[in-house]
Amino acid sequence: MRRSAIAASLLLTASMPALAQNLEALRDGLAHLPASVLTQKHGDIAYFIDVKAIAALAADNSEVRPFFRTMIGTDINALRSLAQTEPAEWEANAGTSLDKLRYFTGYGFSPNLVSFWGLTGETAATDQIEALKARGFKTAGAPGVVGNGEPMHYDPEKMDPSDPWRSSVGGAQFAAASGNNVVQTQAPMDAAVAAARQPRLGENPIVMTALAGLESAGDGEIVQAVVISPIFGLGGIDPASVLSPSASIEETRKQIEAQMAALGKGIPPYLGGIVADMQSDMQGVAISLAYPDCAIAQKAADALAQRWVEMAGEAAQGEVETDIAEGADGLCAAVFDVMIETVDPEQNPAYRAVIEPYMRRVPGVLQIGES
Repeated sequence: MRRSAIAASLLLTASMPALAQNLEALRDGLAHLPASVLTQKHGDIAYFIDVKAIAALAADNSEVRPFFRTMIGTDINALRSLAQTEPAEWEANAGTSLDKLRYFTGYGFSPNLVSFWGLTGETAATDQIEALKARGFKTAGAPGVVGNGEPMHYDPEKMDPSDPWRSSVGGAQFAAASGNNVVQTQAPMDAAVAAARQPRLGENPIVMTALAGLESAGDGEIVQAVVISPIFGLGGIDPASVLSPSASIEETRKQIEAQMAALGKGIPPYLGGIVADMQSDMQGVAISLAYPDCAIAQKAADALAQRWVEMAGEAAQGEVETDIAEGADGLCAAVFDVMIETVDPEQNPAYRAVIEPYMRRVPGVLQIGES
């Protein structure tokens, strides 16, 4: 089994801690994404996939297809390639080895996809750029950016599922080092912009508060996660109507509240948050939403617990815990987690219960509205 071979290779490089210690991997990943992703006009603004946590799903069963678990809205080319390629073949094309690969993050939609390879250190990132140069990558468009062809030029003859540095239609890819990350894009200037010094998503008080909330969530590894904006809970509302033109959290809150009457029953309007797929000897979901204060956060956590029972479906029911956590700049996180019994590591009904309604554009447990 190809996926089993990948899983075995990854597991040779790291052991899994008992608790959600890989929250640091998520924190590190978000510390490299531009803060500007918060202004995107959709609710799922960034994705995170812990490569070793995915591989661990097949640790005790060679028949498990671990990459079936992932539910990503951003098309991360390197992850798709890894999921269908033997490790040695993939490494030969990747410019790095699996023991140096920690996670992928990504945002955007084609043709403006941006992915980040999270590696073990800055040396690993610069080594990968040098390895790509040895494979024929040339300086492209901006200092520090290398690529393997002409931007937005598709060449079906170069299609190769084992090559993470070719798009699904043979298009060129571009790379730049950014700390211990390597940025991957379809255009050289996109790589230059993503790698440049600028405010980062992990430094935003909304995201910092959501991360603080996850620290108090249930045991387990974070397999994957999505960073969400208020648009995630605003089905049927024009995204432009709730995106504040300023960086003011207070202005953003007012914009959201102005739309609540049209949404019906839901939870109090949140400023943003993180939804994480959790795995231990059980599996589940952890949700951390940023609110202006802890009184509203407590109300939201209680509402989430009630809505979960009513809306999540029988397969996603389990032991529910709620909490609140103080965050950055006076914000507060509403924290909800549920762990369920399951025998299928390829599926997580609890995580799907949150993500699928958004993908289908139907009301879900995170719908904003009048409680």
